[in-house]
Amino acid sequence: MDGFKGFPSLNFLNTFESVARHLSFTNAAKELFVTQAAVSHQIKALEEYLGVKLFHREKRKVLLSDEGQKLLPSVVSGLQGIADSLENIRNYEMEDTIVVGVGSSFSANWLVHRLGAVYQKYPEVNLHLKISNNDPDFGADGTDLAVVWGKGDWQGLMCEKLMAVEFTPVCSPDLLKKTHPLKTPEDLIHYPLLDDPDDNIWQEWLEEAGIPERKYKRRTIIRDSNVLIHSTLEGHGIALCAVGIVQEYLDSGQLIRPFDLSITGGGFYYLVYPEKALRKPLVRLFKTWLLKEVWKDESGDPFQETL
Repeated sequence: MDGFKGFPSLNFLNTFESVARHLSFTNAAKELFVTQAAVSHQIKALEEYLGVKLFHREKRKVLLSDEGQKLLPSVVSGLQGIADSLENIRNYEMEDTIVVGVGSSFSANWLVHRLGAVYQKYPEVNLHLKISNNDPDFGADGTDLAVVWGKGDWQGLMCEKLMAVEFTPVCSPDLLKKTHPLKTPEDLIHYPLLDDPDDNIWQEWLEEAGIPERKYKRRTIIRDSNVLIHSTLEGHGIALCAVGIVQEYLDSGQLIRPFDLSITGGGFYYLVYPEKALRKPLVRLFKTWLLKEVWKDESGDPFQETL
């Protein structure tokens, strides 16, 4: 980098930190396994580069100058940051913990029902689920890989398509016993629609059904998709849900699909991760398991070995 041309050697800064910590050229030389003359030479070179004195030598004492006191915290912080980064990189491949970012709905209604096999076969693995509906920040929050709904346009990240997201109205069968018959999409006007304010998915479905959305004003707004699903199970209204996420409830009869019409919403569930994540064996293990679980669902074979 051009900005570091002429920058003093990292050895000089390391030597400065050692002398400042010990307030002794002799002890710094012992710690660094060099001669005292070499320590003095490096400190002199650093002082010449900066144009200031970093230490005062009074009789047999070594004291930091005002300029040295200003420099020391930044040097300590910088050297510690470098050391921490090197240690993280060196140990990354041997970590026994994997952090997976998932949305609340995907984790509660799809993923959690399939984790038992992982826990049983690999009890020594520490799996941390980071529940968030925001895109993960892999550099800041320690996430190794994440399952994210979107269109595959994450810059600088690897992404693999997991499954299409097929949205369709679902409701509790008990709801239909209490009020108006639900035979056509027009009958939805008699029911509360459970809605997530962060997307326009109901509007898209109603347009596809040939119905003007403005007719349907009876809405219950629920910002958490997991809460929305459970409100649907309780018979509070009709929700537009991803079929794969609520498939368990459809199979058990707790939810039904009153109409065949579904839409994709323009997105898919993706497995997203930085390229370096694949250096960690646990990431490769979890990725392989997850892809096989998705394939098992799509193939309809519940007895397919997944680990």
